Amino acid sequence: MLELTPLFNELAPVLGSNVGIFAEIVKGIYRIGGGGVTMKNISRWTSKGCSYRTMQRFFSFSTNWLTLNILLFQSAYFDINDQERYVLVFDETVEDKAGKQTHGVNWFFSSIAGKVIRSISSHVISIVDTKKEKSFVLTHEQTIKPIKKRTGKKAAKLKSSKKGTKRAKKKSSGRPKGSKNKQNVKSEGLLFKSFENLLTLVLPLLQAIGLSIGYVLGDGAYGNKTCCIIALENGLHLISKLNRNTGLYLPYAGPISGRGRKRKYGEKIDYEKIPENYLISTNVEDGIKTCIYQIKGIWTKHIPCLLNVVIIVKTDVETGKSGRVVLFSTDVKLAGTTIIKFYSLRFQIEFNFRDAKQYFGLSDFKNIKEKQVKNAIGLSLFMDNLSLVLAEKAKGEWNEENVSILDLKAHFRAEKYLHDILNTLEISPNTILYEDVFAEILKIGAINRTNKTVLTS
Repeated sequence: MLELTPLFNELAPVLGSNVGIFAEIVKGIYRIGGGGVTMKNISRWTSKGCSYRTMQRFFSFSTNWLTLNILLFQSAYFDINDQERYVLVFDETVEDKAGKQTHGVNWFFSSIAGKVIRSISSHVISIVDTKKEKSFVLTHEQTIKPIKKRTGKKAAKLKSSKKGTKRAKKKSSGRPKGSKNKQNVKSEGLLFKSFENLLTLVLPLLQAIGLSIGYVLGDGAYGNKTCCIIALENGLHLISKLNRNTGLYLPYAGPISGRGRKRKYGEKIDYEKIPENYLISTNVEDGIKTCIYQIKGIWTKHIPCLLNVVIIVKTDVETGKSGRVVLFSTDVKLAGTTIIKFYSLRFQIEFNFRDAKQYFGLSDFKNIKEKQVKNAIGLSLFMDNLSLVLAEKAKGEWNEENVSILDLKAHFRAEKYLHDILNTLEISPNTILYEDVFAEILKIGAINRTNKTVLTS
């Protein structure tokens, strides 16, 4: 059987006296087969001593999910001998909510729905193992939009009329005194605020366990000057994506007159005629020709530092139609193949969101208060991490190459049924069952449990 007690003993500094209750909650979530992962449904699948009222108290208790995830990562997943295999990943998850009382509910754009919906939004940071190609969630921060004050039409008209009566001040020529270069100034926004806050929280704790991170990944929403500045300020290099039509300029290498400001931008890159000396690989597969170009040390007018750009051009051999993706890194020495690999691993965090919504209650919870909502989101993401650890452990114990979340759920559900039946009959399992028979019963409902279980003492 999969024992949770040794694993949760490592988490005791964060959970305190709630270790036993937390273990029962975890088992209850795994056992749920239908009806949604809500507090009421979890309590139905837990043992005695973990009632619905206990569940309410737990969700009202302040839990430090970041420290909890770091402890789990350190004790069961982290390989200190190979630190360069880990990178940080950022992304946003949006989940629709029909009510109006849920903390943080507002109108957010959902990529799944393809439109703005009434929902809650959270920015999530995870650490990705580039060898195992798995994402381990660290923590989240809920996006809270400021409440806009509503004004009447008359007030708006009066305000606009007053503005019109004022005489416009004559704008003086030249740059205003004391102004700064706008390229080096961080923009304001909820995404930038969460990006900076989460990095500030996570990096010191990772350094405390002896892990030094070099790169942070994000999709096209993070491919801007503000995120580049924040990443570099925290000692990280950003890997992200630019707009397919972003202007790229080679550094100016021509003659200098000796007067005025030195020229910064040289020749502009024509995406239709990229010089062959930047081509690093060509491949034709299934009628699609893929050309990969890399330009190290190039400017764009939107980001105030030299970039390492990788341009992927795919062309249909028959029709001649083509499309491209422009990736970049602030590390000008990084190989193009590494940039492509790291950026593709960014998608692993999407699997965390999928599993948290499908199995662990990210889309089911009914909580509305701030602390309860934070705990519901944190618990669902923690279950992703725990499943990753338990799946690796189960592969050895069950002698299986593949173990899925459904296999874990089947195991804990069968264990619950078996113990309840034996307790009802007042029969001790040790008196009538051998360990191998017990293990075979726990395979009921599993998908990948085909081999004979290896029993370890």
